[in-house]
Amino acid sequence: MKPKCNYILALERTLYDVHESDYDPLKDIEAFWKQYSIGLIRDNLIELQSKVNSEALSGFSLDVLKALVAYLTAHLSNLDLVPLSLSEVLKTSKEELKTTKEISDFFQRVSPSKTNP
Repeated sequence: MKPKCNYILALERTLYDVHESDYDPLKDIEAFWKQYSIGLIRDNLIELQSKVNSEALSGFSLDVLKALVAYLTAHLSNLDLVPLSLSEVLKTSKEELKTTKEISDFFQRVSPSKTNP
């Protein structure tokens, strides 16, 4: 498989891994922050931007960095995230995750590693 396809597959797989019975989001959050400081995240986004040079990517990169800094700041300040008005966004994301769950369940059923009765 081509390297670009591997990368895309890894990105897609991330949406399906959350449906595994042993998935622990806290483990992924902790692993992320142990591996990437805010400065390193910024540097990687700048490096990516310099290679791709896209206004859309630039805006997205800035938004991702702002969100990560905001979440980190909220965590460090022990802010309650419940008051955030994200119901519409969460509804859409929940629907997207439901779709990935259905796809994940399908592949679990047809996986060759499973033995058929």
